[in-house]
Amino acid sequence: MIALASPFMEFVAREHPALVHLPLGLVVALPIAMLVSFRSRHAHAWKLTATFMAGLAWASSAVALFSGLLWGRQINLIPPGNFLPVVASEKQVLQRMLQLHELTALAGVLVGGVCLAFLVRSLRMESERIDTPTQPGTEPGPRRRSALRRISDRGVGVPAMMLSLLWIGAWGFCGKLGGIMVFGNEETNKAAAEQEAKRKNDVEAELPIRALDYGSLEPVEPGPIRSAAHGNRWRRTWVTASGIDAYKSGKPLPAGAYVVLSTFEDEKGRPGHELGPLYMKETRSDGSTAFAFYWPRVPEGRRTEVGGEETVYWRSPDPKLVVCTGCHEKNGAGQGPAGGVGAKQVAALKH
Repeated sequence: MIALASPFMEFVAREHPALVHLPLGLVVALPIAMLVSFRSRHAHAWKLTATFMAGLAWASSAVALFSGLLWGRQINLIPPGNFLPVVASEKQVLQRMLQLHELTALAGVLVGGVCLAFLVRSLRMESERIDTPTQPGTEPGPRRRSALRRISDRGVGVPAMMLSLLWIGAWGFCGKLGGIMVFGNEETNKAAAEQEAKRKNDVEAELPIRALDYGSLEPVEPGPIRSAAHGNRWRRTWVTASGIDAYKSGKPLPAGAYVVLSTFEDEKGRPGHELGPLYMKETRSDGSTAFAFYWPRVPEGRRTEVGGEETVYWRSPDPKLVVCTGCHEKNGAGQGPAGGVGAKQVAALKH
């Protein structure tokens, strides 16, 4: 779980389920106040009431949208710097649902803003009609308007009324998706059960066991060397016996082979006593490449680089590792000493 920059931001993120109830209640009640304004008696008072409710609903909607974004990042469903979660496969039911949840919430905020603008415009036009003086010696004659125009001009106006109903639709659907994500349905429960079964069968679900056993692999360098691409740390490369020849010759690793980088933090230009993260890159049986990043104890002064986490363990297809894939694809790196292994992981995480 990612720790946010301040306790206040953590509070805003954590209270997202509570914050959504105020705008949702106001949006549901808004059309009632708007409908009453179509009656000639006390129309102005109901216009003011509807405008106040719409303004408060729109402001609280924006706050709820922001808190939801923070919450999604806090529980690792939305990558740092992104607005939407990254969906890498169809089995990521929660991420797909969260994408639609965010988009409908954003649609509600936009529709609500337009609705509020129409309400303010209606009040302004009413004020202008009241302030416009009648020419001396003349009497205002009957206005010839169609029945439809007369209805649309009454109260807050038909456009604002229709927008309020669209607002209800967007936020109602958004709230339904939010409820499903919290309480679950058949699809999400099935996906969760499959994920749990997969985790139990995955021996590296909690720890990168093979990477931690890097001492049993073949060392490439006789000792640690400085690596600017890995946070300016000192690193030593270890490769499986099946991949050491390919690695040294700069060729792609064979299926099943993997590379591990053990690192040390720099201390006055030399490898320090503080352990850095482990980086791992492997070639799977289907020929695809997977990455892992494991930092069992993140120094307090460097936790901002990894979103405030005390312990980090990311594996493909975690969106936080996309920088590894991008760097290796860009440079053709990772196949041997000429290219090196890994990516500018920590530097990219700052963004």
